[in-house]
Parts: sequence; C-alpha cells; structure tokens
Amino acid sequence: MEQIIKVSQRQYLIDIKENIGHVSRHLIAFLTNGNEEAYSFLREFFHQVKGTSGTLELISMSLIAQEIDNLLIEQKENLTENPDLISNVVKLTGKLIALSEEKLSEADSDKSEKRKSENQSDKGEILVMDNDLDSLIHLKKLLAADGFDVHLSSNPEDILGYLEMETMDLAIIDNTLLTQSGLDITKEITAINNSTPILFMTEPDDAGYENEQLYIKKPVDRDQLFSVVNASLNDTNTSLKTSSKDESIKAYSRKEFIEFYEKEKQNFQENGKAFSVAFIDLDDFKSINESYGKRFGDYLLLCFVEIIGEHLEPESKVFRFGADEFLVLFPEMNGEEAKITTDKIREGLFSYPFKSSDNQTELILSFSSGIAEYTNGALNKTKLLEEADKALYVAKENGKNQTVIQNQSTAGSKNKILVVDDELLLANIIKTRLSYLGYEVDYAKDGQEALSKLSSNEYDLILLDIMLPKVTGIEVLKTFKDSHPRNDPKIIMISGKQSEATVMESLRLGADDFFKKPFSLDVLEHKIKKILTS
Repeated sequence: MEQIIKVSQRQYLIDIKENIGHVSRHLIAFLTNGNEEAYSFLREFFHQVKGTSGTLELISMSLIAQEIDNLLIEQKENLTENPDLISNVVKLTGKLIALSEEKLSEADSDKSEKRKSENQSDKGEILVMDNDLDSLIHLKKLLAADGFDVHLSSNPEDILGYLEMETMDLAIIDNTLLTQSGLDITKEITAINNSTPILFMTEPDDAGYENEQLYIKKPVDRDQLFSVVNASLNDTNTSLKTSSKDESIKAYSRKEFIEFYEKEKQNFQENGKAFSVAFIDLDDFKSINESYGKRFGDYLLLCFVEIIGEHLEPESKVFRFGADEFLVLFPEMNGEEAKITTDKIREGLFSYPFKSSDNQTELILSFSSGIAEYTNGALNKTKLLEEADKALYVAKENGKNQTVIQNQSTAGSKNKILVVDDELLLANIIKTRLSYLGYEVDYAKDGQEALSKLSSNEYDLILLDIMLPKVTGIEVLKTFKDSHPRNDPKIIMISGKQSEATVMESLRLGADDFFKKPFSLDVLEHKIKKILTS
C-alpha cells in the first residue's frame, strides 16, 4: 500500500502542476471582479486539494488548502475589497504551489529508491498530531532524520482510529487538539486499553503537567524532544522485557509477537517447518461491555484467555492484539491443524456459560477466527497478518462463530461497495485498497451516476461524498432512501466540512456514519470492516 501511495502522490502532484495556470487565471478573475464562475472553480479546487492531499499523506498541503478554503467561504464578500485578505490568499496559494513543486521534486528523486525491507526497519513508527503546519513539518524533519518512520495528521478524529489499531510505537499529540475536538479524547484513549505511549505537546505557559516525561514544550527543542521520546520508548521496551504478558488478561503483548514470529520464521528457513497464526475476535463483545460494564468485560476476557490456554500445546502462544481481539501462534502446524485446535477452543468456550454481573443472565460467548499459514519464505510478517485478518472478516461476514483459513476466504461472497466521489485519483486509491482487501468495488463520479447505479445494482456499503457535481450527496441519500425503502446497505458520508447540521441531516436521512476529509486509509479500512460486520 505504501508503494500505491507514493505512485499516487507523484501523479497527483503532476496533476496540480498542470492545473497551476488555470488556478492562477481563476484567482485573478475572482479577486479583480468577483467572477462567480471563477469562485466556484477555486472552491472546488482547494476543497479537493484539502481532502486528497490529506489522504495521500501530504498533510502540509492539506492544511494550506484548508486555510484558503476557509477564507473563500468565510470572507467571500470581503475578499475582493480588502487588500490584506487579497494578499493573504495570494501568498497562501503561492506557498501551496511552491510546496507542491518541492514535493514533486522529492518524489522524482525518490522514484528509483527501493523500499526498505522489513528486517531493515527504522527505529519505530511515531504518530504526530498537530494543527500547526510549521510544527508538523519541523517535527517530521527532526524525527525522520533520526531514523523514525513518521505519520502526520491534523485531524483529532484520527487519534482514536490510529490507536485502536495499535500500529504506533509512540504518539505525540498537541494538547489543543484534545479541547478543539469537542471530545474527551483522554478518556477514550484509556477505554481503548492501548499500550501505545502518548506524549502531549503544550504551550510554555500551560499548567497541569508536573511530570516532564509526559509532555513536550513548544516551540519544540531538539534535545528535549529526543530526551522525552527516547525515555518513553525505553520505558516501554523495558516494560516489555520485564513483563512480556498483558497483566490484565495474562496474554502476551502485541509487540512481544515479533520476537516469537522471528523464531518461527528462522525455524522455517532452517528446517522447513511451517507455522500458522489465527486471529480470534469475540463476537458482539462490545454490546456486553456496554450492557454489563468494562470490569465484567475484563473478567470475561481473562476467562477466555484461560480457556484458549487449556487447548494449546506448550509451544503455542496467545497475544492480545486489540480490545477483544487475540492472535494465537501455532508453531509447526499447518492451517488445517491450527483450525482443529481453534474449533476445540470454540467448543470449550461454548460449553462454559457465564453469569452476568447482576447474576440475572446466562451468557454464552462465541468468536470468529481467521487463519493464515507460513509456507513461503518470501512472506513477511505484515502480509501474514493481513491474510489472517482477511480470513477473520470473511468468517464474520459469513455469519460469525466460525473459523476460515486464508485459502478458503475467497470462497465466500464478496461485499460489494460503491464509491461515489468526483475526485478520480482519490476514488482510485480507495478502490485499489478495498479491492486488495477482497471487496468488490464499483465507482460513480457524480450524484447522477450514483443514482443510476443504485437503481440497477445492490450494494452492501456506499461511500458517499457530500460535495458532488449535478446531484449532491445529501440529495442522493434522500432520493435513494425514499425510492428503495427495503434496500438497506450501510452508508458512510464523506465530506471536507463536518458541520453539526450536516452530520445530523445525514444521520436523520439514514446514513450510518460520517467521515471527514482528509482521512487515513488505514482508519477508513478499519471503519469499513467494523461497519460491515456489525
């Protein structure tokens, strides 16, 4: 997927370069005489740049485009009369163009370089979240120069999505994002029970941070940054070495899996002994937590891990990969052998009824499982886990409470998804990613085409952009719901502007969720999987 992003980035930057002349002419036309056609062109252009740049991980460009877009919306009546506003728009547009040219030059120089192999990985992955453009660029340069793989975002809603997937070694979050988001992010992060250490950036005068190991002062000083970052990472690594299991449920941590995986990979390379992994996800566990509380949920997880352990050989290991998701490593077992053991675990769990926390209800737990086997030395850890993850979601889509092996995962029917977005490049990236994950993906470039496709096809999920040519996304949603009351696909609305009124209107008309541009493809993928299996 990284290679797809890089190729798409380069093509996107070339497209922007080819459109610079059009943008300049329309900008002059609007600022000199308020031409409405020019204004509409500029709104559409900068709105698209904001969304597409963010998804392509060109965060600095996305932030500049957002600033210009906000000026066009909020200061439309004053822009043609106020010299300061005119100057600001022109300077920001020039900055955006210069930055796009700089990024294109970087993309061209990197084009021939090979991607680092998994075994030549850098010092770790760090997520940086800030709405300050200069701060994001500065932090990325510092951290990347020291060997870290840096992920940037300016959207506070990405925080939970990233951390729920537990893909980061460290998260650095600007404290102002927490208050601006309107959410109690700190409590949400705690509820995820994620092991990713989090550092907060604060302004010099901010109070409430007694422990200097928990925060980084702005403006960021290089020495303080690496002192805090390295201390946090060292604390995490020390914790993993001294306590390799998740103490709350007696399972190994996700990070500990890497060490065991490398041992089994070496065993395969030296002796040809295949091994398998199984993702295990408890069915409908979220509803149990909501009904009976997290403490009771943790008790069930503890019991579940003990039941898994009763059916495993001593060499097999269980790891906690998410709130209610586990991974089992089966040394020297092929997929069929691992499936036999996994089904025995299911039988054991099914025969073990639990009493609810109020002793009024008897609960029977079930789980879905996806298995992948390592029989090819060219396979890496990421690909192995992706194969198991695909099989897991096929198991859920086929009715839950079952086990699917990777080579059986294509036997089930594919979910069909309609992507409706007038940004062709962005739509193609989403389509490529979802097709790779095993979904059947269709595409509509505007609202009128979407309605045509919806009248003649059935879909399991619709990704519907709100700002569309000819017919808006809201109009598509309303028309579809009115004319197809019995056809009930999941619908996720997408927009660069997330006003409360727009969100409420979408939900009132029958949308299942709302997603703001720019967004991370990983977070979008995670949301799609969850909504299709809920």
